[in-house]
Parts: sequence; C-alpha cells; structure tokens
Amino acid sequence: MSNKIQVFRRELLSSETVSLLLISQDSTRRRARVARKIFTEPADVQLTVKPFLPASRTGLSLARCIHSRCLPEHPPIPGPPGLPFVGNALSFLHDKLGFLSRAAGRYGEVVRLQLGAPTYLLSNPADIRHVLVSNADNYEKTPRLIAQRAKRFFGTGVVTTMGGEHLRQRRLLHPVFHDEVMSHFGRCIAIGIDEMINGWPTDDLLDINLEMLGVTQRIITRVLFGDRSASENLAFERAIAIRRQYQEYLLESVSPISLDWPSTRNRRHARADSQIDSITRRALSERRDVPVSDMLGMLAHARYDDGSRMTDEQICDEVRTIAVGGYETLAEALTWVWYLLARHPQAMASVLAEINEVSPGCDASPADSGNLVYCRMVLAEAMRLYPPAWLIVRVAKGADVLPSGPRIPEYSRIYLSQWVSHRNPLYFPEPERFDPARFDAESVRARPKLAYFPFGAGRRQCIGEELAWMEGLLIIATIARRYQFTLPPAARVIPQPNVTLRPKGGLKMIVSARQ
Repeated sequence: MSNKIQVFRRELLSSETVSLLLISQDSTRRRARVARKIFTEPADVQLTVKPFLPASRTGLSLARCIHSRCLPEHPPIPGPPGLPFVGNALSFLHDKLGFLSRAAGRYGEVVRLQLGAPTYLLSNPADIRHVLVSNADNYEKTPRLIAQRAKRFFGTGVVTTMGGEHLRQRRLLHPVFHDEVMSHFGRCIAIGIDEMINGWPTDDLLDINLEMLGVTQRIITRVLFGDRSASENLAFERAIAIRRQYQEYLLESVSPISLDWPSTRNRRHARADSQIDSITRRALSERRDVPVSDMLGMLAHARYDDGSRMTDEQICDEVRTIAVGGYETLAEALTWVWYLLARHPQAMASVLAEINEVSPGCDASPADSGNLVYCRMVLAEAMRLYPPAWLIVRVAKGADVLPSGPRIPEYSRIYLSQWVSHRNPLYFPEPERFDPARFDAESVRARPKLAYFPFGAGRRQCIGEELAWMEGLLIIATIARRYQFTLPPAARVIPQPNVTLRPKGGLKMIVSARQ
C-alpha cells in the first residue's frame, strides 16, 4: 500500500462519517494506528482503512480533513438560524449584547452560533469552569492574542505566553500583586485621587467615564513609577492612552492593516510606544542597583525559580500590559457604579453611611478597604450588570465533551460571555434589577462559583484583581464622601461592547460638592 492516499473513515452508529486523507509510505497497519491516535475512539466506533488513489507526492503525514477532524455534535447543539453565507454575523455585529442574550434565553446554556468557524456560547457554570480551569490545557486564546502579530504588539509577557512559560511568568509576577504589597500602594492611590478630583468644577456637567479613566490612569502610573516628575508621568499617561486606543483598533477591526504600514494611526502609535519604552528604560536603569518600593522596582528585582531576572525588554512588555489593563477595566466598572448609584439613591445613602462609620471624618485608607463591605457589594453588582470584560473567547485545540453533555468539535471557538452569564435568571433572579444584596456572604456561597466571573478564572484570571478591588473601593469611598452625581433629565445611557463595556458616547453627569 506504499505511496497511496489512504482514506480513514470512522463509521458512527448514527451513520455520520468523519474522513481524512493521509499520505504516507508507511504500512496500512501503521496508518490505522496513526488514525486511532488522532481520534479518541469510543467503544461504538469502528475504524476502517481503505486504499484510494495513487499519491503524486510522499512524505506528508497528514494532508487535510474532508469533513471534520473531530467528533461531530451528538446530539446536535441548538442555535439561532442564520442567513446564507453570513450565518449569524450580521445579527451579532448589529447588536452583540442583545444577540447573545436572546440566543442564550431561547436555546439554553450551550448554543451553537453561525459565526464563521463553529462557535459555541456557554453559560453553564460547570462548562465555564471546565474551559477555564479543569481542562484549560485544551483551550487557548484566539490567534489575535497569541499569534506573531499579537506578540509584536503585546510582547512576550503574561498576555501572550502559553503553557509552562505562562505559568513561570505568572509565578514571577504574583508577589508583586500580593495583599501585603498592595497596602504599600495606598499612598499612590490617595495622591492620584486627590490630583484628579480636586480640580472638578461643581454643579457642572462632566463626562464621568473620561474622569474615571483619568483617575485610574494616574493611579497606575504612580503605582508603577512612584514619585517621578509630573511632566514625565503626564507624558507616560498620554502615550498609554494612545496605545490603548490602538489596542482597541487591533482587537476590534475585522482586518487591521499591517503594523509596518506607514499610516497615520501606525505612526502615532509607534511614537507613543517609543516614548513608553524610553521612559520605562530610564526608570528601570535607576532601579536595577538600588531597590525602590514602587512596582517597577519590584519587577526589576523579581527572580524566577532558577534565580534569574527578567530582561529589560520583558519588563517593558509587562509594564505596557499593566499600564493599559490596570486602569481601563476598573475605570469602566467605576463609571457604571456612579450611574447605578445615581439611579438608586437608597443604595447611595447606604454607601455614605458605611463610609462615615468605617472612616469618620477622613478619607478611607487601604486598611479600611476590608471593612467597606457594602461598597464592595455595590462594585460587585455593578460588574454583574455591566461587566467591563464582557466576553472571553477560547479556541478548542481538540474535541471535547462538556460536563453538561454536549460534544465540542476541535478548533471550535468558545464564547464565555459575562454579560450573558451574569444575567442568568437561574442564579440571579430578576437579573435586570440592581441589588447589591446579591453579593452578601450567604448569597455568594449559594451560587456556583463561576456563575460570576468578572476577572476571568483559572490560570488566566486577572493577576491584578486584588489591586483592582482595593483601588476601586478607595475611589468609591473618597469620591462619594466629597461629591454627588446626578443624571441629566432624559439621559439615555447605552452600553457599548468594545474591548471593554462602556457607555456609548460617554456618561455625562452633573457633579455637585457635598456639604
């Protein structure tokens, strides 16, 4: 049978077939073993080997799949019908949040979507845990986040590394985000808040979304670099803002242009990226020999298990990741907090009562953040209703069976949408209602853990989650004590799902100083 194209056919009891072409000079018996290794054979499947046409070339082990290289859906997974050629793409692009919500509401916790490659929307907490935690090795990030183009933009930091290298990098960074270290950043948080909000006009209209972006960006810059010159910090903040906008363009565009093309957007980003790099390297050179207690100093002296340190290039990559990810998602969450509190004055009154009880007559400190229980419930409920990270996408490297029963084919895209899961009425009755009590200790224990996952889960869970909680609570406590926010009459606020979930066109609110 040498030099023949062999057709390996798996005959299922349902009479469905999966075929592949294998070109090899190996024996028929060896080809059968290769095919069995490719597929995990259930007991009711019989593999047959059949000679086909002469091959014009040899030396290829695997040519291509005719139908699919993975188990078919058995039974078929339901989903919304689509249009010829485009499937559900137009409906999804027109209204992403509404489309996903309607699909889950009508077809259940596992839904097949027609979005090019086989795509499955999962909202069962056990299935979500399976993908993100227990069988995470089988599910990788999308090519936009791990392919060569992504590595050129994100570098080789914790965002793009995979497998053992990712775990190694995460272990190195973990001490930087430990609870005990976080308390040292409290002063940076307090200064950043004061610098930003002391200039707010009273009884005037402000875009709260922009203001929250400004507050959190200033804080993360101080956390990274400490007390550097105001002009250099401002230059870094502006450069990071440009990088954030460019990152949105790369991740949202259907076909972004090459990074090497000399477009206006690319040139603007290149200048900003060069500025980020030069500022970081200058600050890093000052910290290599002299320990400094800011985050960059900790990164400079962090060591792997073998005693080695990160290179300057690795640190620059991590600084870019922390600087963007460390302010944008929290800013969006805080924006939605002020929107919800403005619509629910009783909740605002409870927030103020707790702040005055925990830190009477002064601003809350990092030590107080653990006692701001109701404020934490408000922030958690805001991230339930309006999760800044509203969609996680994974790609199945191999065929799999979910805990809830359905089979997932190889190379399928998996959608895990916080927007959908956080509104699942099985775990959040009256899901559209704002109710911070959903996050009291008893209610949290009663729910499956991954019914709620605003920071992800598993090995890819946001490494800065604890910093985000502490920073968010201190911002809420400080601003709520000094200012109150009012929505203008007939204000219409629409959530817009970009890379993060934000109010479309910003969030204009009337800011008034409290007496």
